[in-house]
Amino acid sequence: MLEVRNLTKKFGENIAVNDVSFKVEKGKIFGIVGRNGAGKSTIFRTILNIIKPTKGQILYENRKIDSHILDRIGYLPEEGSLIPTYTVVELCEYYGSLKLMNEDEIKENLLMWLEEFDILEYANKKIKDLSKGNRQKIQFIVSVLHNPDLLILDEPFSGLDPVSSAELKNAILKFKDQNKTIIFSSHIMEQVENLCEEFLMINKGNIVLSGNLKEIVENYELNGTRGHSLNEIFIDKVGKEDE
Repeated sequence: MLEVRNLTKKFGENIAVNDVSFKVEKGKIFGIVGRNGAGKSTIFRTILNIIKPTKGQILYENRKIDSHILDRIGYLPEEGSLIPTYTVVELCEYYGSLKLMNEDEIKENLLMWLEEFDILEYANKKIKDLSKGNRQKIQFIVSVLHNPDLLILDEPFSGLDPVSSAELKNAILKFKDQNKTIIFSSHIMEQVENLCEEFLMINKGNIVLSGNLKEIVENYELNGTRGHSLNEIFIDKVGKEDE
């Protein structure tokens, strides 16, 4: 289980994340929704020890996250980290070696995921020659290549066409079926509704809503009626983009 307790992160006088707490149970998919700049990526970077929290605790299986636990975490950043001049195979060999995987493990896991996405023919293509959708699939493969227990996905569906989004969704569900824990952020409410059991909504670093997604969607009261889409709830709690 991942547990975030009273997380606060300040950059100077700016409060990026303010007293945020949540738990993600093993084998579950947890969503964080919010507009750009709401604090989603900051939460992920503190979980990954990329930045240190100003206050609060982050625990995985009741332990502070150290280098050993980080090796059990996969991360797909919002800003891609692929090396454009590498081929898919070269890229995965490089990232796999950073996770201390041997050559056979890398090849076996890479082959499995390339077949899952039906892109085996791209194994020796350079990253720069792939479409955005296929680059995102490779980014996902890199994040799960070492078979992590916890997977963090930062805006994984951003900019993808419907076909690529559906393929990525299926891959995420396949990974979950291996009893893996997944946490992802998105501003695409439909994907959150399709994938998540629990979620939190964040605005300007503060939680504005959290809990069981199905129960909230069914019981949320708006304009005197109950039962609304997550997108309608999001607009009611956070406001429209131009507000």
